[in-house]
Amino acid sequence: MRFLKRKLLLLLPLLLLLLAAAPGSQEDPLVTAEWVEQYVNQQADKLAARLDAVEDKLDGLLVVRLWVGKSYLEQNGEQKPLDAAPYVTAAGRSYLPLRALGEAVGAEFKWDGAQKRVTCLKDGTELALRVGGSTIMVNGRAQTIDAPPEIVNGRVFVPVRVIGENLGFAVNWLGAEKAVVLTY
Repeated sequence: MRFLKRKLLLLLPLLLLLLAAAPGSQEDPLVTAEWVEQYVNQQADKLAARLDAVEDKLDGLLVVRLWVGKSYLEQNGEQKPLDAAPYVTAAGRSYLPLRALGEAVGAEFKWDGAQKRVTCLKDGTELALRVGGSTIMVNGRAQTIDAPPEIVNGRVFVPVRVIGENLGFAVNWLGAEKAVVLTY
């Protein structure tokens, strides 16, 4: 008898669990259709708020895409003509026409033909370069560059990464497309 009593005491909690409401049933007050709907709506609202925040950040971005050999660029998806196409040197450096990039991003320029020097000003950053020179002046501080500006068909071409990064852009090369993407 004692053995049977002990077994019943061990089985009683299990029996009570079996007789209680099954999870997700109408008798379970924690998981009803109304609760599930409310939970799903709360999660959807959180996701919508996060998407709105990302969209707000994207609205403030400036994205410029240029392709090697193509005489246009895209600025936030809008195509704009270039008077000279970007190219890649034998050393593997991407060059683009400085004025085209500058105009796309709202920079101002000064050209000193006697010294073959160009000054670019954007959002308080001043860049000064000399054609053929190995130095760029960034807000009055000299930096050595490994790819000098060049004049091709009367246009000043500059190494994309040097100019883009010094103007505050994230610069990415998409090798498969032979494209440069600058994000500000």
